[in-house]
Amino acid sequence: MISDRRSQPPAWLFQAAVALIYLASLSTILVHESQEPSPLVIAFLAPSVLAGLVIARFWAVALPLGVIAISRLWVGLADEDPVIAMAVGLLVGVVLAQANEKAYLSRQRAAVSQDAPAHRWSPFLRLLKGFVTRDTFDNVLDRLRFRIDTFPHGLYQPVPSLPARNATRAGGSESRWSAMLPIIRAQAVESAIDVGACEGYFSIKLGAAGIQTIAIESKPGNYRTALLAVRRNGTRKVGVLAMEVTPENVVTVPPSDCVLCLSVWHHFVRSHGLDQATAMLETIWQQTRKVMFFDTGETEMTPDYRLPPMTPDPRSWLTAYLARTCAGARTEHLGLHRAFDPSGKPCRRNLFALIRTS
Repeated sequence: MISDRRSQPPAWLFQAAVALIYLASLSTILVHESQEPSPLVIAFLAPSVLAGLVIARFWAVALPLGVIAISRLWVGLADEDPVIAMAVGLLVGVVLAQANEKAYLSRQRAAVSQDAPAHRWSPFLRLLKGFVTRDTFDNVLDRLRFRIDTFPHGLYQPVPSLPARNATRAGGSESRWSAMLPIIRAQAVESAIDVGACEGYFSIKLGAAGIQTIAIESKPGNYRTALLAVRRNGTRKVGVLAMEVTPENVVTVPPSDCVLCLSVWHHFVRSHGLDQATAMLETIWQQTRKVMFFDTGETEMTPDYRLPPMTPDPRSWLTAYLARTCAGARTEHLGLHRAFDPSGKPCRRNLFALIRTS
């Protein structure tokens, strides 16, 4: 702030420049017009008012004397009408400028001592408000944002409350939910965390089953879509948490009866390596009171995901891996379910339920 003030010229220099322009221009006009009658009053009054507004000090009223003095170098005595016009114009300008300055200072003091004035609707906006509500605007903006977020690939999950017909993983999502729901009911699940919730399909299904659920999602397009889906669904049992789960913050994942870790573990490995991804899964399991559902990319994933060789086959490798990583769990295989590889080619993945035994 100090440097900004120093970079500006002082006020007196600006006032002096206006005064110099005033003296030079009006004295030239006075000399030019002194030889014949001319309506100089208006010509002299307007710049005088302007100079008075800018200078805003009463010493400016003496400027006509300077104009006369300069003009005397070429002509004799000047007509008194332009002189009166200059003096009156300058006085009016100075008075208006000082009145405006006092009003500004008064408003500043009032702003410091009082709260800001309450917002008031104009008559036109009050009339418009009767026909167009805030919800109407929100709905239009939400639909536009949804179209942008899902372009060009469309939905990933078949969320029924969203304004779209098809989803790329509709069959696999529905079959996994059908396999998980009996275990959720058998375990009497009352709370759930959906890690990597995508567009909120499983979270909303959990909410519809009466389970308090937090959907954790890191991609802006996905969590905006999930928020829209939850709002359109009307459920109060689902909240959306915009967060990327990392090795540093995985401890903040809330404890719950049930955790969904679906199609997210291979992203952990890709971003943080196998050891860190294993530590993250261990922490998530520690926060799971009853059951965790798990699936992941397998041998169909490209080398950049850095997944280990799943030999002799993905089901055997993952069963052994989950047994080592999730202590105190009974692992149940819930079948193969439709998915697709990074290029979009269809494949099938193993789904597991890890049920806590101790």
